[in-house]
Amino acid sequence: MSTQEERRRRREAKANARLEQGSQDDQENKMQEQDPEARKVLRSKYRELKQSIAEDDEELGRLDSNRFHELVDKMDDLSKEVMKPREQIADAEAVANLASKLLGNVRGMIRRSGTSPSAFVTAILAKFGNRTAVDGEVVEVQWGELGLEAIGFMREAPGVCTMLGPMDIEPKVRQAQAPRAKRARPTETARAEEVRDQGEAAAKSETDANMEIMFNILRRHRPARLDALVLNRHSFSQTVENIFSLSFLVKDGRAAITYDSDGTHLVAPKNAPSVDARQSGQVSNTQFVFRYDFNCWKMMRDGLPEGDELMPNREQPQPSQPPTQPPTQPSGTPIRKNSRNRGRESSRVNGSDDHGNESGPEGDGRRQSKRARTLVDQFR
Repeated sequence: MSTQEERRRRREAKANARLEQGSQDDQENKMQEQDPEARKVLRSKYRELKQSIAEDDEELGRLDSNRFHELVDKMDDLSKEVMKPREQIADAEAVANLASKLLGNVRGMIRRSGTSPSAFVTAILAKFGNRTAVDGEVVEVQWGELGLEAIGFMREAPGVCTMLGPMDIEPKVRQAQAPRAKRARPTETARAEEVRDQGEAAAKSETDANMEIMFNILRRHRPARLDALVLNRHSFSQTVENIFSLSFLVKDGRAAITYDSDGTHLVAPKNAPSVDARQSGQVSNTQFVFRYDFNCWKMMRDGLPEGDELMPNREQPQPSQPPTQPPTQPSGTPIRKNSRNRGRESSRVNGSDDHGNESGPEGDGRRQSKRARTLVDQFR
């Protein structure tokens, strides 16, 4: 019974894999087979939509108008036909224009609901104006009472108005600049191009290594969630580097980005097309637009459970320091003696010269002083 159940599960898994592969192929074929004329018509519709957003300023500001919902519905219908990055940029610009226009209308409504200048002057005259008893005309404004009423909003501390700073206004004497020492010109000039090439080669090798690590992870976890693949919980910069490596894999045709029924983006490995297929035009490079900033990184970090990240954390190499060597001690005993010029001379007596290398009349033919012979005898 268990064997039959296991066979049935294997057949269902193979069928689901074939259906998933077929949906991915259909989506890629749809993106590649999109007519250029249809894309041009779609971009023209987006231009008309942006023009409508700019012209319907008053209509969007009315509370009883349904124009905003109409524009949003039209934008949703157009976004279903977007397949290429150029149309994605047009869709994003339309959304940004509509949002900025709506924000401006809301701010204008807030300003219009406040106090107008005419109402402010009328209130001042009603409270601080002296009216006549006959016709009620304002003769003058009680400016003193108005000032006392407004002084509480000034928030100024009472004090004496004096000049701030030192009272001495003598001009400062400019200090003479010391002459700069002439620096010797270097014998060899640095070549900036070679240094830049070395940095580019190191960055390229690091990017290639990250791509290989990511592709091996995709082969083990297929398909993998996009956020789990590129997220590094401890480093925003390494997350951006992972997205950069994923873009190269997608561009080379070694990875494909899809989504399931829940809207979760998935990444699966692919076999890269051959060089002949690229040259003959049978396949074309595919790219995607990915907006990512620090706030997106924090939202992705909060939404993904800790421990589900697939890419490892890359430790920064620490510069190696040479081991410090203790100072070497001299292999002898220093001897200080006074010389005739009132200075101090230092000589050294080695242990190996105690026997057989004595300086004296018999050794080097020079006469030795009595004081020097006494010092040598003491250190033997």
